[in-house]
Amino acid sequence: DDITCAAPFYGTPDPGICQTEKISKPIEAHFGEEDTMAGFSDPAAAKKLEENLKAAGGTESTVFSYPGVGHAFMNSLPEPFESFEARKEQVGFVPPIEEQTALAWKRVL
Repeated sequence: DDITCAAPFYGTPDPGICQTEKISKPIEAHFGEEDTMAGFSDPAAAKKLEENLKAAGGTESTVFSYPGVGHAFMNSLPEPFESFEARKEQVGFVPPIEEQTALAWKRVL
């Protein structure tokens, strides 16, 4: 009850900690369509979150999906990697797309 709303980016909570189908506060979630972190932030996890929030009823929640970007698409720096290319090679995260990042910032603020 201490939280009035939330805006998570690319990730869903552990069901042992938070049952998203019981959330009664507004949520605005943001996911990259190219995210490959299965069960956490991939498109299937985003869809499951959206379904659970709808099942909770009475919430004004939206799940946004951004084409062409993946996990960590809001990060303007590739750290701890030397470059976005190195990050993609090592963990599979595609580089951010400025237009998608700007749109996400506009929506959340």
